[in-house]
Amino acid sequence: MSTEPLVVFEAIDKFYDGSTKVVDNLHLQIERGEFLTLLGPSGSGKTTILMMLAGFEAPSRGTILFDGKPLNNVPTYKRDFGIVFQNYALFPHMTVAENLAFPLRMRGIGKSEITDRVRRTLDMVKLGALGDRMPTQLSGGQQQRVALARALVFEPRMVLMDEPLGALDKQLREHMQLEIKRLHEELGIAMLYVTHDQSEALTMSDRIAVFDKGRIQQIGAPEEVYANPTSTFVASFMGENNRLDARVRELRDGVALLQVAEGGPVIHALPVDAGLAAGASATLMLRPESLHIGRKEGAENACAGRVTDLVYHGDHVRLGVTIEGMGTLVARYPVDDRGPAVAPGDTLTVSWSARHMRAFAG
Repeated sequence: MSTEPLVVFEAIDKFYDGSTKVVDNLHLQIERGEFLTLLGPSGSGKTTILMMLAGFEAPSRGTILFDGKPLNNVPTYKRDFGIVFQNYALFPHMTVAENLAFPLRMRGIGKSEITDRVRRTLDMVKLGALGDRMPTQLSGGQQQRVALARALVFEPRMVLMDEPLGALDKQLREHMQLEIKRLHEELGIAMLYVTHDQSEALTMSDRIAVFDKGRIQQIGAPEEVYANPTSTFVASFMGENNRLDARVRELRDGVALLQVAEGGPVIHALPVDAGLAAGASATLMLRPESLHIGRKEGAENACAGRVTDLVYHGDHVRLGVTIEGMGTLVARYPVDDRGPAVAPGDTLTVSWSARHMRAFAG
């Protein structure tokens, strides 16, 4: 089996008005069998990238390779991709089975094989008993399964999905995330997934490419992108963060010592940028789950503060702690009978490790 990437984007630019780049000098490889998610806010270029790969849009500059061959002039219907959209795009006048049979008939596959493939694929998405139903007789989750089955039934080399779960409620969306992940592992085909939902990307992906303004800001395994963001944008977009402005006092043994405010506490943090030096301004980022209620053994940072708000979220509690010279930090901890009993107005200590606080230049 080839070890070359399945898809390669080489220096791709995309303009719509001749001047503003929707996609800016994209270099990206998609490996065989991997689940790659394009994650970013609206307008970051991620859907345009999927549309260019599918053939619905053409690059303004650059080349897209699929299995080593240029795709730029290959029409959409000749690209061996299954595609799933947010709005399902099912034929309302066809039954579920007929919807799945359609792409097989278009490919000239025989009737008996069509029947067999439709049955096997419906069983795969756990809809084997609903082949005679019309799309309007199905729930939103069932319609999305049919759309996914139709994308898989002709055994494509790759599946492209553009916000496919956006119309589903939270519980069903989380269930479908696991179903799609199961199908990916079972089939072993490459999947390109577009979403603006960070938890969705973290749950499903082998790798995540975080986009902003048409460029990849960071790409890597979910745990790497979440735990080790390389910019303030990625740190802010990938989950919640406390953000503070500070000035570097000194660098000591790979740790930055920073003054958050005049007369405020000196904070230890892990420097991310090479540009950090004594006297430089910095932005500090600290995730709420990294804040420990009380004085944690081995934590370089500990500050006294007053509880200003407390919100119960079922599985966890969000706590706002106001610290003199630092403002209000948000802490998050799981609901546990052994956890701290606190209330608004209480004074307590919060602590955190330097390795959990990132210091970015500027």
